[in-house]
Amino acid sequence: MNKKETSILFALIFIPPILLLISRQLLPTNYLSSSLYKITFLFPFFYYIFLEKKSLKTIYKENFSLKIFKENWKKMLVLGITAALIYLGTFFLLKGFLDLPTITDKLQTLASINTTNIIFIGIYIIIINSLLEEFFWRGFLFKKLKENIGNKSYFITGLAFSFHHIMFYYDWFTLPFFLIITGGLTIYAIIMNYIFNKYQDLYSCWFVHAIADTAQILIALIIFGIL
Repeated sequence: MNKKETSILFALIFIPPILLLISRQLLPTNYLSSSLYKITFLFPFFYYIFLEKKSLKTIYKENFSLKIFKENWKKMLVLGITAALIYLGTFFLLKGFLDLPTITDKLQTLASINTTNIIFIGIYIIIINSLLEEFFWRGFLFKKLKENIGNKSYFITGLAFSFHHIMFYYDWFTLPFFLIITGGLTIYAIIMNYIFNKYQDLYSCWFVHAIADTAQILIALIIFGIL
């Protein structure tokens, strides 16, 4: 085990939510400010290039494979649609227990997300943000932690992925719904870890993530009354 590397990896788990809390306290309340913590997602490039002396071409080859994706895209499509249907099904099943006006107000207050910009933000989340998250969580944190601590990395990064998202909604829902979402995100992340570990291909993870995020944006459009 590389103790120095492991310490850096565990520190990275806590840096994004800390930056998010700081930005909410000190910066204007808009989507850009609330997303500044995502600069952390670029740290793997710094680590690979300056500490491991790898080129961008090498980083790409080690984490992305069009050949593997082409062989498995149908499986990933089924998995992505399944995740999306679970998201949508859970929402419609428990919709009556949610305070939708409060959630709408939180989105507008904390991130300035509204009916005017939700489509553009949604496109960014589905295409760009999903890639950044997969590269950070699967292509770097999970990959490196597994090299250092073995299979415990599945649960640790799965829980960390969920914790990262908790910072957005920890005070939005009742405790039962909060636990359902948190548990679901943890299981989802563990499955994504398994996919990356099996195929060593972030295209596959990105594809599933993008489909799942599409369902979340559809839910947001419903909450805002657009759909």
